[in-house]
Amino acid sequence: MDLNKLNTADKVIAGSGILLFIAYFLPWFKVDFGSFGGSVSASGSDVGFLWATLPMLLGLIAAGTVIATKLFDVKMPDLPIPLGQALLADGAIAAVLVVLKLIIGEDPTSIVDRAFGLFVAAIAAIGLAVGGFLKFQEGDTASD
Repeated sequence: MDLNKLNTADKVIAGSGILLFIAYFLPWFKVDFGSFGGSVSASGSDVGFLWATLPMLLGLIAAGTVIATKLFDVKMPDLPIPLGQALLADGAIAAVLVVLKLIIGEDPTSIVDRAFGLFVAAIAAIGLAVGGFLKFQEGDTASD
């Protein structure tokens, strides 16, 4: 496995996809009980399919596609759109969903706070979108 086959866009996509997968298991929201002691947290798997699971799966698909095509020379089926455009759409969808969850939060009237896992996921999702944009800028063809 020669990592020199990966260019900057490929490294950003693969790294962001893997980081988004790891962030899925980190705490996204927490409740601190203050003087009563203790706290409770919810990971990405507790947040819901649309806000956490779908972006995580999109990140794994993008990272897997880049790793399979570049490192293991797997021939992917022909897509109706260029691969760079597909990776850009993949990253943009993931970024929009996670950043929206970061902005919206869980429930504005509750005592639920955002935890560090949500911020890590947002950074990873934005990185996935940036990597997709860089891949799109390379001008890959549909048969890449």
